[in-house]
Amino acid sequence: MLFPVAGSRLFIADLEVPSHLPPSSVPDAEWVEVGEAEAFGMLGGRYDLEEAHFMNDAPDGGYSAIKGVYRPSAMQIVLGLDPADPGQALLFKAYRARDAYPFRLLFADGTTERRWFALVLAIGEVFDAANNVMRLQADLHPVANPHR
Repeated sequence: MLFPVAGSRLFIADLEVPSHLPPSSVPDAEWVEVGEAEAFGMLGGRYDLEEAHFMNDAPDGGYSAIKGVYRPSAMQIVLGLDPADPGQALLFKAYRARDAYPFRLLFADGTTERRWFALVLAIGEVFDAANNVMRLQADLHPVANPHR
């Protein structure tokens, strides 16, 4: 099954929910939509590669590799800058905070979603070309795997 991204909506909650609780513990009424979304980036990560080289006569040269520590990737979001948007105001608040905030990406079908806690590590205004509107770009660093 394919999931169209067009029409998806990003939400943030202004709650101090311990990140050891699942993001589903955030009540539906607490979510605030982050308006003017243009691009969502990716949710995912990668494992470090741990290698070992041995001094022996093995046919593979005495090499072994295993997965190491999992490191989530930052999700870069791009928005049309709107200082009056309550969701964007919360994004700035999360940027200034030390704690992770709950996020929710609701796909166009209205039921499929991803929920996760993330630190807002970067935020900035993107000026781009002269014939474009000013944008807001933020990097969300997940602190746990997203819940589906």
